[in-house]
Amino acid sequence: MTDNNFNQILFNATKELADIDDKRKAPTRGGKKYTMVADRVRIFRKHFGIDARIDTSQNYEGNYVRSETTIWVGGEMVANGIAEENRTLGMINKTSAAENAESSSIGRALANLGLQGGEYPTGDELLNALHQQQTPAKTGTKKSDQSTTSNKANSGSSQPGSTLPSGWDELDIGTQVQNFSSAIEKASHPGNLRSIATQYKSWIDTLSEDQRKEITAMYKKKEKEVKST
Repeated sequence: MTDNNFNQILFNATKELADIDDKRKAPTRGGKKYTMVADRVRIFRKHFGIDARIDTSQNYEGNYVRSETTIWVGGEMVANGIAEENRTLGMINKTSAAENAESSSIGRALANLGLQGGEYPTGDELLNALHQQQTPAKTGTKKSDQSTTSNKANSGSSQPGSTLPSGWDELDIGTQVQNFSSAIEKASHPGNLRSIATQYKSWIDTLSEDQRKEITAMYKKKEKEVKST
């Protein structure tokens, strides 16, 4: 890949990232918006395709998990990012420090490439973002219900880079909800549950208010169950 090709592809990717609707972004402390790592990976994969790869390695020392991510395009290293998490700090890190460190290092590597998320949130901020995403905003007007056909067309994509299961966008909304329910039922602890639910965030973004209420009820029911075990 020539420098001109690389720069043009990166320009197109950053433009798509900049054009993401604020409704798809997650709120962080201070009221700012954050573009989730999953969305940035999706855009990166879409534009750079099979010429690119994301490598992540981790090492462990006491309560600390250190993660390093390197991004390669055409066999050349183009960006790097590191992150460290302490298992004793924060609710997420108590159960998912490795996953949190991995996501953070990937996000930083993408930011160093030029695909900025707007923020470098902590694990607790990501958890807060997920909960806010699952809680429909109160408005003075009632939104019209979306049809099953519409939701199928606008559902999260299962293209390369997406965290959704392969073929997800070919399923109708009822089957998608059933699959989400089956996925979270496999969770054995709160950290695992959050990790699973986060994988479906891009899909949750597309749902109507009533459908998000249904998903939120499923999540809270399972959350209560795993917290009591």
